[in-house]
Amino acid sequence: MSRIPLEAFLQNLDAIAAAKPSYRLGGDGSDGTCDCIGLIIGAIRRSGGTWSGIHGSNWAARNAVESLAPIASTSDLTIGEAVFKAASPGENNHQLPSRYASHPDQRDYYHVGIVRSVTPLRIQHCTGPGVITDSKLGKWRCHGWLKTISPQGGPPMPTTAATVHAPTGSTVNLRTSPEGPLCQRIPVGSAVTVHQQQDGWSLITWGEHTGWMKDDYLIIAPAADTLTITMPRDTALLLQNALTQALG
Repeated sequence: MSRIPLEAFLQNLDAIAAAKPSYRLGGDGSDGTCDCIGLIIGAIRRSGGTWSGIHGSNWAARNAVESLAPIASTSDLTIGEAVFKAASPGENNHQLPSRYASHPDQRDYYHVGIVRSVTPLRIQHCTGPGVITDSKLGKWRCHGWLKTISPQGGPPMPTTAATVHAPTGSTVNLRTSPEGPLCQRIPVGSAVTVHQQQDGWSLITWGEHTGWMKDDYLIIAPAADTLTITMPRDTALLLQNALTQALG
């Protein structure tokens, strides 16, 4: 199975969030509405993937996630992972759908989100107010990789450092694609990571946000220069002899 690059998935999560969808069960962001699993399904579809199962977080936990495991601490998490709020049998909010009555896992995975940052913690999800971000674990109990997303995001992404700048104004626009919709305004002076460049645009990450910014607003950090030390010939010979004796 061909997996979706992680960076494309994260970009499309932000694209849906930028449209400020209202909460509706069954929505996937394509009509201005979404729910928790719909945010994920919509981002997968926008990234060229498909969702062949039930529109539900319980189905996703049991069928669309690999290596599902309890969360002991935030150090267990990785950017791009799915995380679930879950209730065990006997707890007040346990309302497992009847289709799972005979399933060996009787936890009710009633809400799902995506890890966008570990330190500080940022979990993006869609709930009553719309797409929001949590900064505490709270009731998030389990985590695992979506089977359709590449944990490595495809080929390794370079990590060139850059600084946001502008001749005027205090922020620069981050967009979901070159010339695409606005998804964030990044303060001038912010340190960002450049992943790739094309046609005058750069794919960058700033904190939990990934998107495109014009190259004109980025100062790329110079590559580290090789340090050359010049010394007198006699001193160099002495050091060479000392090294030879030490290795001999």
